[in-house]
Amino acid sequence: MKRIVCFFVIVLFFGAFADVFAGGGVSPREQRLEEMVKQLMKENRNLSKRLESVEQELSRIKHQGEKEALPAAEAQVQESEPQEHWYDRFSLGGGATGILMGTLGDTDSLEDIRSTQDASYTLDLNLDADFAKWGKFFIHFEGGDGDGLNNDVPSFSVPNYDAYKTATALDEAALTISEAFYEFSFLDDRYGFDIGKMDISVLFDENEVAGDETSQFSSNIFVKSMGMNIPEPDNFYCPAFQLRARPVDLLEFKVVGASVRAHGEDTVWHNVFDDGMIAGQMNVMPGLFGRNGNYRFYGWVDKRGYLKNKDLAKVPGMEHEKAGKLADSSLTGWGLSFDQELIEGLKGFARYSQTLTDDRAVWNSDDDAWEMIPFNRTWSAGFELDGGLWNRGGDAFGFAYGQTLLTDDYEDDNDHTANENYVEAYYRFMMNQYFALSADFQWIDNAGGNSRIDDIYIWGIRSQLDF
Repeated sequence: MKRIVCFFVIVLFFGAFADVFAGGGVSPREQRLEEMVKQLMKENRNLSKRLESVEQELSRIKHQGEKEALPAAEAQVQESEPQEHWYDRFSLGGGATGILMGTLGDTDSLEDIRSTQDASYTLDLNLDADFAKWGKFFIHFEGGDGDGLNNDVPSFSVPNYDAYKTATALDEAALTISEAFYEFSFLDDRYGFDIGKMDISVLFDENEVAGDETSQFSSNIFVKSMGMNIPEPDNFYCPAFQLRARPVDLLEFKVVGASVRAHGEDTVWHNVFDDGMIAGQMNVMPGLFGRNGNYRFYGWVDKRGYLKNKDLAKVPGMEHEKAGKLADSSLTGWGLSFDQELIEGLKGFARYSQTLTDDRAVWNSDDDAWEMIPFNRTWSAGFELDGGLWNRGGDAFGFAYGQTLLTDDYEDDNDHTANENYVEAYYRFMMNQYFALSADFQWIDNAGGNSRIDDIYIWGIRSQLDF
């Protein structure tokens, strides 16, 4: 419409200009034409205003229609998306580990382990329930049979740390609930807490290179300090809690508390606030040279009740309960666990732990007697090579060396003592993404702190199935 009016005005204008130029004067006809032009221009302005108003109204109607249609469209999209069912919140995974170990050669000083071959297996099932903003719940089922060489080799560090026998009264393996705990986290998982029945041996002193007996080193000393400087509880699946905080990417803090069985108690669920242990840990992750690394420092207080060595002479002939009252001492200590990627495909680790006292005795429920704790310091170091360096991604080669250092009291009370030395090497061969075979070799010198025991050589084969 605007274009037609403008064109008509231009034609009239040029026509009037041509007449004036030709005649040189303004005639009545020209005056009428000029008035017509003014009238048309006025009408053109009115039309422009009306057209602009119409366009605004059309735009408003179109926008209103889109807003009204939006909820219906969203409802249609929601109907097309699959609805979440209650069972979608659950996930199931696990693994099965089988280990065969034997001794190499003859050990004249140890008749019981000549040409010995023992096997063990464990089964783990993990059921997780995700309740979104309300946290998660974890249930860990576990079963197994066989002690491996652990009861045959008299070393401080057991060669098969995976062995876990869950026998019934009929001496058959049973599937038990090892863990059942609740986890809540917030602020992008930087803060959280866990509470329930938990495995306290994995809550601190972790290590990326030496911390998983199902895929890395098998000997206790190269897996964790639990069972070494921290006497392993009769049942380390116990009531526990964990508080964790990671205020910045560089630092992570943990506090772990647990009710472990104290002397004289029948179960870890009795008097859960009376005795037990508590540990605190700080993990520094500096990202040295742009590579991943963890530098964990921890300390613990174990209040299960320990006897001072000087009181051991009072125990023989004393009533059991009365002797237990003498065990009012705690066990405190500290440790560190480092792992660091050194170069592409090579990671190193170092672990050290010690108790702050070296004059304690612990109750041995198997022998029904008090025994002097023979050492108060352990250390280990080693490395892991990634199989990707020789085009075998998933494979790995590991090597480690460690020592247990005897206490002065133990050396004074025994003859022919020496620090126990330990070496382990393994190669993990990935058959596929679910199944791996590992070859393992161990060497023990001065087993059990006895310098008169011949060196012990152990071979092992481990299978690991993950699903």
